Amino acid sequence: MIKSPKLEVHGRFWVERGHHAFIGRGRIDLLEKINASHSIAEAARQLGMSYKTAWDMISAMNNLADHPLVVRVKGGRQGGGTVLTEYGQQVIVNYRAMEQEYGAMLTALERRYPHFGQLQALDRRLQLRTSARNQLAATVRELHTHGRRVIIELDLGGETFLQAQLTRASVDALELRPGRPVVALIKAPVIALSAGPDTEMQTLRGTVSHIETDDGGHAEITLALPSGHHLVIALDHAAECPPLEAEAFAVIDPRQVIVAVTD
Repeated sequence: MIKSPKLEVHGRFWVERGHHAFIGRGRIDLLEKINASHSIAEAARQLGMSYKTAWDMISAMNNLADHPLVVRVKGGRQGGGTVLTEYGQQVIVNYRAMEQEYGAMLTALERRYPHFGQLQALDRRLQLRTSARNQLAATVRELHTHGRRVIIELDLGGETFLQAQLTRASVDALELRPGRPVVALIKAPVIALSAGPDTEMQTLRGTVSHIETDDGGHAEITLALPSGHHLVIALDHAAECPPLEAEAFAVIDPRQVIVAVTD
């Protein structure tokens, strides 16, 4: 009779914000590689992932963080590159410290229950998954009621504000009020791009920080907002892309902004 291998307790440790994955082992590994190489491309190569995957991970972290973790720098003796902010470096230190304590807890559980025959999964993914490319951490600033409609003004930080239009029933169900932390969800294809502010529609000013095109003539651009968030915009025609580092404006219909809360 073949002897069954010994049961061992294992788990995965990550940090969420607003039911969205913020920091986990893979993202921390990426931050550490960027910190060492000052290059997203090199960090992605060392970890065996595509540049796009690495960029999307960085954008997700920056969008959910209180302050940017990763920024681009120009010039200098090394000719510029990508570096971690002081906040990003502190996130690594804090995560690694918590990871050690988490590992110690799992070891203690394994010793306490050496004959546990039916091990249940210790790490269930409770995070909300969504198709929206843009997940922006924000705080409710003001609410303006117009009949059954309510305009929610969201503070993204850096004097950057985003409006969402909800029904009164949704506002009541989410218990929205000034000061409440939320996450704004916006699909990339519903955002338009403009060379200047639109006087009739909501616009967010930013700087083009990344451009990616495909063989079908489509494009995705990323706008770096003053708040530190990164906004992904999907364009049907790559020819419409402004140049890198150019100022551009995202045109967003408040009706297309979904507001999520943590509880």
